[in-house]
Amino acid sequence: MILGFDATTLVGRMSGVGYYTARLMSGLADGAGEGVVDRLVVLSNRPVEVAPGPRLEVHERGRFSVRSLWMQFVLPGVLRRLRPDLAHFTNYLAPLFCPVPYVVSVHDMSLTLLPECHTLKKRLLTSTFVPAVARGARLVLTPSESTRRDVIRLLGIDPARVRTIPYAPPPEFGPLANGTDALAARGIRRPYFLYVGTIEPRKNLERTLRAFARLAPARPELTFVLAGQIGWGCEGVLRELARPELRGRVQVLGYVAEEELPPLYAHAEALVYPSLYEGFGLPVVEAMACGCPVITSNGSSLAEVAGDAALLVDPTDEDALAAALEAVSGDGSLRASLRARGLQHVARYTWSRTARETALAYREALEMKEPRKP
Repeated sequence: MILGFDATTLVGRMSGVGYYTARLMSGLADGAGEGVVDRLVVLSNRPVEVAPGPRLEVHERGRFSVRSLWMQFVLPGVLRRLRPDLAHFTNYLAPLFCPVPYVVSVHDMSLTLLPECHTLKKRLLTSTFVPAVARGARLVLTPSESTRRDVIRLLGIDPARVRTIPYAPPPEFGPLANGTDALAARGIRRPYFLYVGTIEPRKNLERTLRAFARLAPARPELTFVLAGQIGWGCEGVLRELARPELRGRVQVLGYVAEEELPPLYAHAEALVYPSLYEGFGLPVVEAMACGCPVITSNGSSLAEVAGDAALLVDPTDEDALAAALEAVSGDGSLRASLRARGLQHVARYTWSRTARETALAYREALEMKEPRKP
């Protein structure tokens, strides 16, 4: 099979979807797709740093800086010329009139379930195209059973055309005994709670900071570290950071590259990730892989992904959040238990598994009948 592979998320600062795309592409090119993918052709509207290999080539012609316009008006012509057997669109969107069979990755349904947590532009553009793209796909790939159910229910997709293939932490992530020099270089002092991700409304940081503010006066040694770039709609978080009881107690690092995360995870009291909704929640498995206790939400995919290896709370209940922070910070045996359970639990998630199962989905997609055009 010749596979056309959407690598548009590899441009600029990488986010969760970008890391998914990069690791899946690498796994397929390095042998996980053997017997299914003979050649993988990388497609992007802008240059990407991808080294060609025996099974991998980068298509450099027909580029255009605006992704949405390139995908709808330029990419169909590129695909007609290349004629891949199948295309994989890795980030929700595909050409509405795609000339080749395709599968599409839908990472979550937050645009539909929490529209107030997204910009108007994103709501209009993505929500207009996603239903049609999903209905035209041979298969829709989701990272969790929770997201699979949402896709089926909200987009009206035939359940037989939706597959769950989970994501994973980076293979090099693991517990660290050292790394405190990296913390000192950033001015981070222990003990601290940690949040990793974009600072945006869906991540529920306003409630989280208010919960931490309850604990802060009684635990003057504790701080809270936020590792993530400032996103849209963060005014409420900035207001919480200005509270007198939080001055000097919360450190905002901004964007942190993936390779710099392991020491942050390994030496934290806990990752605090009570998001209102996630399609998978990569920071949860990243933290577990580094031996970091996890406090996360009891809803959406997070309870499914974390299993019994995390402390689960109602993300809308500030009392519950405050109690969880107090319990984990004040109980060394609880932290040790969460570390041990997390390391055992996260072993089931590997990128080699993700790539193998995705390759099998490609084979299945080629054997399926074309869906009715929306």
